[in-house]
Amino acid sequence: MTARETGSDSLAPTDRFVYQADPDQSPSEAVIDAITAQSDADDPMAVADAFGPLYDVIDPAALDSLFEATRTTQRSDGSVSFRYAERDVRVDTTGRVELVPVE
Repeated sequence: MTARETGSDSLAPTDRFVYQADPDQSPSEAVIDAITAQSDADDPMAVADAFGPLYDVIDPAALDSLFEATRTTQRSDGSVSFRYAERDVRVDTTGRVELVPVE
């Protein structure tokens, strides 16, 4: 059964969830993978089907570039927060993605 068939309620968050991205994973990919893991969705497309694409709320390329290392600099320290898929999402420099259900 897909998210479209069950509705977004099946992917709705119930608890706080923390995901640690792989070192080579972009922040935008980590957000989608975190929500997919939290909701036990079959695949990442189920998240987009249920809640719309990530780019409707934040530019994935901009998100990725915030923490991207360059030839002359290391990754920037800090975090960015936004709301997506009925969750407050916080991504930080370490690749940690925190998901908190919207009340």
